[in-house]
Amino acid sequence: MPTIQRMFSRVVVLVLFMAGFCHALNPIEMYKAGGWVMHPILGLSVIALYITVERLLVIVLQKLKLKPTEFVKTLEESVKNNNGDKNAIVAEMEALAQKKGGLVASILGTTLAKYKDGVAKGLNVVDLKQWMLQGTETKASSEIPALETHLGAIAVISNIATLLGLLGTVWGLIESFMSIANSPGGIKADEMAGGISVALITTAGGLLVAIPSLVLFNWIKSMIENYVLQIEETVTILIDALTA
Repeated sequence: MPTIQRMFSRVVVLVLFMAGFCHALNPIEMYKAGGWVMHPILGLSVIALYITVERLLVIVLQKLKLKPTEFVKTLEESVKNNNGDKNAIVAEMEALAQKKGGLVASILGTTLAKYKDGVAKGLNVVDLKQWMLQGTETKASSEIPALETHLGAIAVISNIATLLGLLGTVWGLIESFMSIANSPGGIKADEMAGGISVALITTAGGLLVAIPSLVLFNWIKSMIENYVLQIEETVTILIDALTA
């Protein structure tokens, strides 16, 4: 619940900021004045928004399938109800994983399968823990990277948008000074100021895409890291429960 509240508050702040910005300046007129560089900057903003929404949906859907906290709670109840009967505990947790599906279920299902394999091999407690941990890490290393698919593109977009903004500014300044140099009336302060202001619009446009993109990248990255940490803690709890 606190996570949802934080997400909502951030969205509200962003909407208020954009509303204030649009009220102070006409974004359509600024976009037109920025020239051709604004087109790729706009395209980058659309791509960044698409990746952000898509990644958030993937993470949220994975969390809705089987939460690590839900698995731990069920595990504790199973241990209590079955009086430490490992076979019954494993059967119940496997049934839960198969029913829920998803990333957590897949990883923890591997842990349970490795436990049964280790017991069948007659491994001692120390070797059994290592056997389960190695198998789980192998499975996690192939499953978890899927959460970060295309996420790095947001960071790249942030850098490219900034550079495109600077390129547009330099390009605009070159055109402005060339226009002044070729003007028969000589240098006019108002024309020079107008040209420079138009050139700076591209820098502002690039930063308006780069800054939110960088914030969103770090935010989603942090969400994934916290989620992975919860999974790791759940794996540890499961291994300890089955090898106690």
